Amino acid sequence: MPCGGSANHRPGSSPPPSGSELVTSFITAARDGDLTGLEKRLAADATWWSDGGGKVTTARWPIEGGADIARFLAGGGPKFARGLDLVPVEVNGAPGPASWAGDTLVGLSVIEVRAGLVPGVRGVVNREKPTFARRQLTRP
Repeated sequence: MPCGGSANHRPGSSPPPSGSELVTSFITAARDGDLTGLEKRLAADATWWSDGGGKVTTARWPIEGGADIARFLAGGGPKFARGLDLVPVEVNGAPGPASWAGDTLVGLSVIEVRAGLVPGVRGVVNREKPTFARRQLTRP
């Protein structure tokens, strides 16, 4: 590998975004329903896991494939995010958004980052579930 290069960077191409840049742009694309932006950031073999705890409507089974996840988020992301503040946080050492409705934590996601893409997202959208995280996080 040439000095200063990376295994995933081809000469003449833009380097992959840093983890925080990727997560921020992924959150923005999901919030805005930006299908193209989501497709650019998701790995082709990405997986989405969500937990509504039987109280919140969400995907009941994992969604597999970046294109399918992008369509799911582009269709539902703007509706879910309406009226929420999506704040970048670290969860168990990984980046993701905390979803706040006023002072109430209503959701928490972990976004995996690998080789400049998102290969997986795990989200909890049941307001009753992130009780431990609610005690750990303070509202910015």
